[in-house]
Amino acid sequence: MCEACPAVDAESHTDVLIVGAGPSGLMAAYWMARYGIRARIVDKRPTKVFTGHADGLRMRTLELFDSMGIQHRVDHEAQSAVDVNFWVPGEKGQLMRQGPITPGQAHHSPFHHMLLSQARIEDFILDSIREHSDIEVERGVIAESFHYDETPGEDPNAYPITVQLRRILDDPQEKGQGSQASHSTKPSGFDQSNVPPEDHNNLAEQNQKAHVPNETVRAKYIIGCDGAHSWTRGQLNIPFEGESTEHVWGVIDTIPITDFPDIRRLCTVTSPHGTILVIPREKQLVRLYVPVQIMDEENGRFDRSKITPEAIKARVQAILAPYKFDYQILDWWTAYQIGRRIAPSFSRWNRAFIAGDAVHTHSPKVGLGMNMSMQDGFNIGWKVALVVSGAADPCILQTYHEERHRLAELLLEFDKLWAGMFTQENKPAARGAQGKTESMMQVVEQFQDFADGIKAFYGESPLVCKQSGGVNLTTCNLIPGERVPPVKLRMQAEGNNVWTTRLFESNGQFKLVVLAGDVREVAQKQRLETLSAFLSRSEPPNSSLLTRYSSIRGRSKSLVDVLTVHSAPWPDTEFFHFPEALRPLDPVFGWSYGKIWCDDSCSWDRDCDGRAYEKWGVDRKRGAVFIVRPDQYIGWVGEFEDIEKATKYFDGFLKTSKGE
Repeated sequence: MCEACPAVDAESHTDVLIVGAGPSGLMAAYWMARYGIRARIVDKRPTKVFTGHADGLRMRTLELFDSMGIQHRVDHEAQSAVDVNFWVPGEKGQLMRQGPITPGQAHHSPFHHMLLSQARIEDFILDSIREHSDIEVERGVIAESFHYDETPGEDPNAYPITVQLRRILDDPQEKGQGSQASHSTKPSGFDQSNVPPEDHNNLAEQNQKAHVPNETVRAKYIIGCDGAHSWTRGQLNIPFEGESTEHVWGVIDTIPITDFPDIRRLCTVTSPHGTILVIPREKQLVRLYVPVQIMDEENGRFDRSKITPEAIKARVQAILAPYKFDYQILDWWTAYQIGRRIAPSFSRWNRAFIAGDAVHTHSPKVGLGMNMSMQDGFNIGWKVALVVSGAADPCILQTYHEERHRLAELLLEFDKLWAGMFTQENKPAARGAQGKTESMMQVVEQFQDFADGIKAFYGESPLVCKQSGGVNLTTCNLIPGERVPPVKLRMQAEGNNVWTTRLFESNGQFKLVVLAGDVREVAQKQRLETLSAFLSRSEPPNSSLLTRYSSIRGRSKSLVDVLTVHSAPWPDTEFFHFPEALRPLDPVFGWSYGKIWCDDSCSWDRDCDGRAYEKWGVDRKRGAVFIVRPDQYIGWVGEFEDIEKATKYFDGFLKTSKGE
């Protein structure tokens, strides 16, 4: 378009509009890509994040990354942080180390707490999105107006949401807007010498369709992932309840020059000058969370304008003394005031949803903000995508608030106790050095299962059936509403092994996992054949679990994928000993070798110990059946003879292939 031509507004339709391309928005977009959903993701930032922001990754998030196929990239670049040290004043005032302390839950997952820049994490998710779709983040785009039309009701083909988008073209003030003041120390930005090669194309500001400054977008659903000052939350008239404290903190990412011995270890340091958190990062970076409470002499209030990198450095030097601390490279810094807020509702009309910082904010020191945000996006993403595809009833969308709000409440409760350990009200003199450390560990242990994602506490819903049939849930560790405890299994056909976090791939399908038990036993083999016959029956019509439900066009033939794990010794069993329904033949790609797995030990891999049944609390002879949701949480557990209840479970929210 020539400069003399007037700009023309545009109008378009999309199934899902995602506002905000932070971690939660990208995780929601991942599911749009996997289900082949027509979606848009817009972000007001003119470029992607390059430095700063969040950096901690908990074990549950890493398990999800493994199911997405990107965990190996985290392993390659991130800094592991399992052990924690606590530095406190000794009897003579000198700093002394207590620890290392290893959390008791460290053995509950193949992955451990890791530290890596949010920028790289977003890169990995974006690459996965591109692998499965043509969805791209539209940057430099502001959502300005919102309208919801209630007339269509629950019509799945309606577009009740109207959003006016404006593309930022020339206003530098708008380009720099953000929810938190943060700073890179490179005033001219970045160049090809200091960013990863795959980021070279992201250096320039992106304005797709920049010749169209205004656009009206009509959508079936909207997901707001636009931060603590969420525009989406405001348009939905959802309050943000909570309060801000008077505690101001500085954060710096540096390459430190210091003689402090634990600068490359996760630790806290408490002295009469305050408590800091030390977080080692990739490429020799270290992040420090530092209390910086600078008072205005006239009004006695904190003056954030006086918080500078020099002020933060001075406080670090005071707390670490007599150890020396300095730096030549400061990669990023920011200052923030601790605030805890939560939205009472995460959705409206079953059409509009908010996630991440848009629904909960807290101190970043607990290392959970990005993790919770990503898991929010992961949770709502697959549910919206499944409904938009026409494969599921909209009733499943109500489970988003039910499942995630309780966890957000736990997050704020955890933060209130943990962040309080760093504030001036918790001086070491008040507790004593040993008492301070013990108090910190008590808080960690109290919330460890929640923080690491070992427990999710998802309640009864269409997606979680707590009625287990013949399985004794008091001894079984496969608990509906919780994650599948990771184990390593051997593929029957090959003998190679894999963690279940990767085996249960987040590809949009539900996994019906048949724990076949000891198939050498005649009676058990007969039970398995009866179960297989039920799964593959063709009479009455549309009765087979494998063909009963609507498929995702161009993505998968069935929404239900069957995987079998037996407990007999690997050498005593053959792939072709199993009923064909459990190992179907593709006329082009041959037998489905990846459908049959074995719980047997592997001499060359101690993680594959042949104790999956024991870890899952399942009888090795009789086995069991359970359903894994697309997000790797358990939906239902039962005996072979309860298999009709599995059909009832799916019938509660999935639509049959004939639209019944």
